[in-house]
Amino acid sequence: MAVIMVEERFDPPIDLSQGSPVADKVSPCLPVYDVHWLSSYISTDGTKCVCVYQAADAETVRRVYRTAEVPFVAVWAASPLHRSEGDEPSG
Repeated sequence: MAVIMVEERFDPPIDLSQGSPVADKVSPCLPVYDVHWLSSYISTDGTKCVCVYQAADAETVRRVYRTAEVPFVAVWAASPLHRSEGDEPSG
């Protein structure tokens, strides 16, 4: 299984207190394609979201979104990169 990232955009922005409007559409399709949701990150202005999944490959996640009729900006496989313990954040 690979880590797959999905970038989404919202216009108009979503209401952060309501969570992602995409989840109700995408969630029923995940087990059909053996895709597992790991986490999501929504911008504080409600215009962007990155969802993280575990799946066989990026095309499988694209199929989930197409089946659910949910638009996406990009879908790609990713390798996790983490700070080592004790490293200070940069910037």
